Amino acid sequence: MLLIISLFLVNCNSRNSTVSLSSISSERKQIAQNFAQTFLKKCSDKDHSEIRGFNISKRFQLKLSSDSIKKTCERIDRINGKVTVEKLVSVHTNNSPKDFLDVFNFKIKQEKIQTQYYLHLGMYRDQNYVELPFYISTDENYYETVRKKYYKK
Repeated sequence: MLLIISLFLVNCNSRNSTVSLSSISSERKQIAQNFAQTFLKKCSDKDHSEIRGFNISKRFQLKLSSDSIKKTCERIDRINGKVTVEKLVSVHTNNSPKDFLDVFNFKIKQEKIQTQYYLHLGMYRDQNYVELPFYISTDENYYETVRKKYYKK
C-alpha cells in the first residue's frame, strides 16, 4: 500500500513535461506564432471579425465569435495595453493521460505592464489545429498557472 501511494505521489509532480524546441517543426512554431500575432493584431486594429486561414478546433471556434473576440480584446487592451509577441520560449505537454496537445508559451511585450508575461496557446499535434488555452499569465508554464489557480495549498 505504501509503495502504491509513493508511486502516485512521484507521478503527481510530473504531470507535464517540457518539449524540446528543436523537436518542434518550424512549421508548427510558425503557425502558433502567426495565430497569436493575428489575434493580437485584430485587437490593436479593433477588428473583431472571424479569424480565417488557420485550422481551429471546434471547441475553440465556438469561443471565437465576434462578440467574444471583442470582449477579449477590450479586456487585453484595458489591462495590458498593446501586446506584441516577442518569441517562443517553451512548449509543454501533459504526460498523463497521453495527450495530443502541446501548449506553446510566447514571451510577450505589453504597453501598460513592465512585468514579464507569457501568452499560452494550445495546438494539437494532429494537423496543427489551434486549441485552447489562449491565456496570458506571469508563469512560463501554463500548467503551473493552472496548478496555482485551482490547487491552492
